Amino acid sequence: FAAYIRMHYQKTWEGQLITQVRLEHVVWGEALWAATLGTTYALIVTLVLAGFSLSGWLALHWFSALLVLPLLFLAALAFATLGLLFTAIVPSIDHMNIPFFLVIMPLGFASSTYFPMEGDSLWIAAWLTLNPLHHLAEGIRYLMLAGVMNYHLAVAFGLFLLMILILAPVDERLLRRRVLGED
Repeated sequence: FAAYIRMHYQKTWEGQLITQVRLEHVVWGEALWAATLGTTYALIVTLVLAGFSLSGWLALHWFSALLVLPLLFLAALAFATLGLLFTAIVPSIDHMNIPFFLVIMPLGFASSTYFPMEGDSLWIAAWLTLNPLHHLAEGIRYLMLAGVMNYHLAVAFGLFLLMILILAPVDERLLRRRVLGED
């Protein structure tokens, strides 16, 4: 929502683009800012977990928290590029809820974040294999609770990197068309 508001209502992007800043700079600035915010929110959750750990409610491997921060930044950057894709394609802010409800919420609910999901059926197994949030949740859970690195972390890293490599150029092209009217 924030990037759309800065682009459409506040006209912040137009103000930046009349300077020597190019659209690529604006797009990557938005993505990196969103990734920084996402990582900051993850750090706040980590502080809450630290409180639970100090009170004796959780036993966590805290050295592992340092290992997951770069992966969390990469995850936030990947979803920032997804958010910029939505910013580029929705016709108005009234439509911003549609991709959220059709893409983001199903990814979150079916990711083993809130409740465990087992791959009993072929469809669920395929969904879990392709869902980067599932691999992120499982990988960080094993790392923080058991101190064990597993394949989920590598798969999450690969899927997030793939998302960024595919979505960033698409975002730039679609936003160039939307903001500057160029093809």
